[in-house]
Amino acid sequence: MNRQLLDLLVCPKHKKKLELAEPQIIHAINDKIKTKECHDIAGNLVEEPLEEALFQAQAKLLYAIRDDIPILIYEQAIDVSNL
Repeated sequence: MNRQLLDLLVCPKHKKKLELAEPQIIHAINDKIKTKECHDIAGNLVEEPLEEALFQAQAKLLYAIRDDIPILIYEQAIDVSNL
C-alpha cells in the first residue's frame, strides 16, 4: 500500500490511525475464514481470504484491502480482539 495514502487513513468509527496488519494477524484471520468462523461487525460471514489489511490497534479492528483498495466500511471490519 502507498505509504502516503496510509498516513492519511483513519478508522471510520474511532478516527484513530490505521497501520498495515502484521502477517500473523492476517494468517490467524485466514485460518478462521477457512473454517467459516470469521464474521464482520455486521455479523456477515467473511468468505474471501485476506492478502492485506489495515489494523486499528486500540479498537482491535481489521479492515480488508481488496485489489489495493482499503475497504473502510465499519460494518465490514473484523473484530480481532479474540485472537
